[in-house]
Amino acid sequence: MAGLRDYLPHADALLSLTAEDLGLVLLELMQAVRGPVFTSSEFEMPLWNANVPQYPPHKRRPVGRAVAEAWQWLENEGLVMADPDQPNGYFCLTRKGAALKSPANIEAYRYGKLLPDGLLQEKLATKVRPMFLRGDYDVAVVQAFKQVEVAVRGAAELPEDLTGQKLMREAFHPDKGPLRDKLAPPGERQALMELFSGAFGLARNPLSHRNVAVSRVEAAQLIGLASYLLTMAGWLGVLR
Repeated sequence: MAGLRDYLPHADALLSLTAEDLGLVLLELMQAVRGPVFTSSEFEMPLWNANVPQYPPHKRRPVGRAVAEAWQWLENEGLVMADPDQPNGYFCLTRKGAALKSPANIEAYRYGKLLPDGLLQEKLATKVRPMFLRGDYDVAVVQAFKQVEVAVRGAAELPEDLTGQKLMREAFHPDKGPLRDKLAPPGERQALMELFSGAFGLARNPLSHRNVAVSRVEAAQLIGLASYLLTMAGWLGVLR
């Protein structure tokens, strides 16, 4: 059965990982454990029992702390728990942890934490987040801003042929826009229009018209921005 040293052959490699990354390595190993319960020592002790130079004795304490920190992260995430039917020190996978059965499942969980459901409008959580988890980052960003466009057009009751930046300038025009915040000072109304228009010009338009590389982190940030704009559009639509 594979152990931590198969994934991290040097102590310094293990110590370079964050608690989350090391925790997910441990989770993958837990999926391969033959029994339904296990202890943390089952994963840590083989590092030292082999007596290899890659894991020297003076690294034992920092490695032990790193493993304990990763274990605590797994508990906090609800992926492992103390087994209620065993003595202290024995753990088992939770239903949530047991559902992450493959490296692909674990990677999807890792990516999903960049874009948690709780930060997204429901439409983006159901329609856009699955695209993000599949790695279709550019498509996910475009679709997120499409939802903003549809919501703005509907709330402002503007014609279908108005799209993108033109739609945003019309809907949020500081003097006549149907979605302008009438109670806000003129400068803030202007800024609101520029926020929506600028977001479409910079974030959505390039991806719609040419091949643009978007990283996972950038995509998560842009989808988060689209969710914020969607919330504002809905709020201002109610105030009309």
